[in-house]
Parts: sequence; structure tokens; C-alpha cells
Amino acid sequence: MRRGNAVLISIFMLLCNSFVPSVFSYQWPVEARILSVFGQWKGDDFFKGITLFSAASEVKPIEDGEIIFFHNESIEDGPLPYGLGSFIVIEHEKALRSIYGNFALSESVLEGKTYIGKTDSLGKAGLTGAAETSGVSLFVYDGEAKQFVNPFLLLPPFKDTTRPVIRNVQLESKDAFITLPTSNPIPKGNWDITAEIYDLSSAVTMFWPMGVYKVSLYFNGQELFTLTMDALKELEGKVRVYPSEGFSAEQVYKDAFRMRLKSVQLNPGVANLEIVARDFAGNERNQTFRFRVSD
Repeated sequence: MRRGNAVLISIFMLLCNSFVPSVFSYQWPVEARILSVFGQWKGDDFFKGITLFSAASEVKPIEDGEIIFFHNESIEDGPLPYGLGSFIVIEHEKALRSIYGNFALSESVLEGKTYIGKTDSLGKAGLTGAAETSGVSLFVYDGEAKQFVNPFLLLPPFKDTTRPVIRNVQLESKDAFITLPTSNPIPKGNWDITAEIYDLSSAVTMFWPMGVYKVSLYFNGQELFTLTMDALKELEGKVRVYPSEGFSAEQVYKDAFRMRLKSVQLNPGVANLEIVARDFAGNERNQTFRFRVSD
């Protein structure tokens, strides 16, 4: 056996036996028609799950597990976390929990069913709580690491061929902002780089922007910044994104889809700036700018 193949097999076995068991056995709760993605801006913080569009489809659990809590919006009053409406919490192996919200619970759940299998129905996708459209919200929580996990890391790949959008890239200082590209020289000094970066949902026909999985910034060939949406964990009173440098939402987003990338010191000469964005299906787009910096 070639050494390279042996290394690949070792990595594969490591993935299969770490984090959660049988990663590749997880299934979509409904058809993979994505409306909101993990880590995108949601009100004033990161969104901790995903939202799937569906009209009256049966909602299935992503894996076998035990129902540890449910809430029926139609008969119970009180404040609801994340505006989930009717929701259910299922515990799987290794303290991994999946939470499903904004749908109508099945009679078997309401009647006290405790163990749930992958072929069982949790209910029907609908419109409860603070949902914007018919469907179901899904969250995955790792109880051992005490963090929300990107559900796309567990679920099977989904079909999407649309690349992310990078637009309206700007250099900002306390005195001015410049939109790239530009043919005019840019004054030397410290500039903040921001850009509108988003992916478009194919689940609906209207303009429906969503967040992206990974953003990288390169300046003169050197990587200055990388943000990857794998997990969200509370630290020092703020929800932060990992494995990236523990950024909070206000450090990542200037508004819904304008991202704060990095501050850079521009010195006289020719500068090259590249932004690379990747969505949750693996589609990638890069945008490159070349400009002159004046004395």
C-alpha cells in the first residue's frame, strides 16, 4: 500500500471515531432547501443553527435518540428561546443534542413518546414562533464541549452550484472610505477592509441572501484573515465563532451581510488585495484588487 493512501485511511478512521459516532449516518430532517445558515447575522448575534424551507413535510430526526424536552406552542404560554415556537430536543450519543423548532409536533411526541428513530416523524413543517416562512429550524449542541456545532458538518452533502457574492468592497478610515476597484491612488495609512459577502438561497425565487462558511483575506500574497463557521461558544459573556480567533458577532459583521475583514497598514507602492469566500456546499468565489498607494 502506498504511504499516501495509508495516511488518508488513517485520517478517515480518525474522523469516524471522533466528535460523534457514525458521522455519515446523519440525515436531513426535511429536504435540504436552505433559508438560513449557521453563523450568519441574526438580529444582533450569530445564528446558531440552520433554517430549512418546507411546506407540511414530515420532520425526521437527524439520528436515533431520546426525547428529553418538547414545547407545544399552541397550548403553552411563556417566553421561548430563539423564538422557536413548537420545538423538541433530542439527545444522541456523546451528549450531542439536536433541537428542531418552528413546526407542528406529532401526536406521538405530544403523548409522551421518549425514544425516537430515524424513520419516526417528529411532526410537520409549518409556521410557528418567530419563523419568517414555512419550514423547520435545526440546531446541534455538543454538551461535552458546551458549544453549538455547524449542522452542515454532520449532514450529507447537498446540491448547490451557486457561488457566493462579494461586492461593494471598501477601505475605511476615520476620515474617509474608498470603494474598490479604484484608479485613484489611495493615501498611505491604516485602513479597515469591509465587504458585502453572502450566498443566495435557491429554496425560494425571491432575493434571499444567507451567510457563508469561510472568508479569507490576502494582502500582497500573505493571508491576513480567515473566518470559518464551525462552532459557536459563549466566552466572557459573548457568543464567539471557532476555530477562528473567537470573534464576536460585532467583530465579524458591520451589518447583516457587510463583514469586517481586517485592518491593514498601506505603505507607498502597488498593493494587491484578494478576498476568497466559500459557501457551505463548497462553492468558492474570489475577488482581486490591485491599486496604488500614495505618499
